[in-house]
Amino acid sequence: MELRLNEAILKTKQLTFRHEEEKNPVFNGVNLNLFPEEAVLILGPSGCGKSTLALCLNKLYPEAVDGHLEGLVSFKGKWLSAFRPGEINRSIGMVFQDPESQFCMVTVEDELAFGLENMNIPPEDIGPKIDHALELVNLLPYKHARIHTLSGGQKQKLALACVLSLEPEILILDEPTANLDPASSSELASIIKKLRTKLSLTLLIIEHKLDEWIDQIDRCLVLNRGGEILFNGKPDACFTDYAEELQSEGIWLPSTVRAGLIAKKAGFYSGSALPLNQNELIKGLADPDSAVRLFEKKKNVLTGLADQSILEVQRLSFSKGGNELLKDISFSVKKGEFIAIAGPNGSGKTTLSRLLSRLNWGSSGEISFLGRSLPQWKENELRQKMGYIFQNPEHQFITDSVFEEIVFSLKVMEMEEAEINETAKTILKQVRLHQQAHLHPFSLSQGQKRRLSVATMLVNKQDLLLLDEPTFGQDANTARELMALLEEKIHDGGSVIMVTHDMDLIQSYAHKVIILSNGEMIYEGTPDDLWNKQEIMKQASLQLPYYEKFKNDIRTGSGDYALT
Repeated sequence: MELRLNEAILKTKQLTFRHEEEKNPVFNGVNLNLFPEEAVLILGPSGCGKSTLALCLNKLYPEAVDGHLEGLVSFKGKWLSAFRPGEINRSIGMVFQDPESQFCMVTVEDELAFGLENMNIPPEDIGPKIDHALELVNLLPYKHARIHTLSGGQKQKLALACVLSLEPEILILDEPTANLDPASSSELASIIKKLRTKLSLTLLIIEHKLDEWIDQIDRCLVLNRGGEILFNGKPDACFTDYAEELQSEGIWLPSTVRAGLIAKKAGFYSGSALPLNQNELIKGLADPDSAVRLFEKKKNVLTGLADQSILEVQRLSFSKGGNELLKDISFSVKKGEFIAIAGPNGSGKTTLSRLLSRLNWGSSGEISFLGRSLPQWKENELRQKMGYIFQNPEHQFITDSVFEEIVFSLKVMEMEEAEINETAKTILKQVRLHQQAHLHPFSLSQGQKRRLSVATMLVNKQDLLLLDEPTFGQDANTARELMALLEEKIHDGGSVIMVTHDMDLIQSYAHKVIILSNGEMIYEGTPDDLWNKQEIMKQASLQLPYYEKFKNDIRTGSGDYALT
């Protein structure tokens, strides 16, 4: 099917999708033309329908859910309705934010073979296609590896290889770096950039954090909270003319754009357009040193810690299947302390957090909470004092509606019914879920599910809250609001332990950061001290927070200001 010159490869006409139980559409009246070898970034606040739109573009929706799709989608001039089941997925491939949701086999080779066999690829062609796809993503040495042994970054590359093995013309990436450490995120973006040139791919990217992608984007499509198109055009116009409107919608801005906007409002930036890279930012600053001081004021580290320790960890080790996942870890958590746990994918962060909350058993060493050994606590008593928010929020939902999910936690506290209802309404408004109160938790977007999981724990007012990547998939407004709720918890005397890959978040909120690598604790201290320890940063696959990197570039007079 050949395209004429300047003809779109993918078109939508007044595309609207509504879940069966919903009155309002997820997205509404979307007209999109995607041209060959173009890279389009889809932006929008959490819950505006970005992922749902992507799933409609390759016919996974509405077939997989109870919903109604209005309007039309065409690929190379042929309506999607005319394609046989599964046929369009060879031409329009999609990589999801959670790679493991796409796997169904045990080994890397078998996973690739499974997809190729389902597409009736001749047996003699399958082996070469597997090798080629793995080579494209730098994963060929792991061809015979078991999938569960791969790091998070390697699993995401495997998911990409599975799609590439089918030789798609359009590649859709749905928040591909959401679960990756900073180094893996950079590597994946770099791989995609090379693949675009090598394979002449047309690219559609859904992403909240933009720094790794902005240099390879040709066009931005912005959806507002109602799922309608707010902007469709070039990135420089998007982030200059609409920067403040995007912020009000809760859409993340590239770090240089955000920095330029702050400097412009303070009278330090004189560029005609807001900067899309570090070079443009520094060239537009009338006084870079003053800008450094301006950005330093943005830091929001909490103060006023008590001396009382509420959690003590001594020589903690943990093994599973003959593999030592954690090795001889010791630290303490004070009342009113905010601790971040960071490190590369597979370093043991989630394992540690689950052991601290007694969701995993079988460790050696000692964990004591509020002066009592953790094994001595009764389950109900412990959950009233300690809360845990899973990396996958669906693991903790137990009711049939968003409202009842909050109410369940409050009933455990034996509140009066009137107080329960008022408290539930208040917390749902705080996390922007009051309009979804009647929905089943599983029908929410990933960002909404995450906010609900945080809300169910915040209402309990436990002494210690453990969170595993609570801000991934969140837009800028909801991430800021979630962090404000955690900040309030700290001020009320509670303590927080958070697993995160977000270095800017660590810089802004954490009193202390613990770094894991290969199951060992290689650093415990303040964020400011960590940024000066280059070997630890490299070993743990971390990168400097944006404003720290900016200050270093200014103070060292670095000639290479491109974002890394």
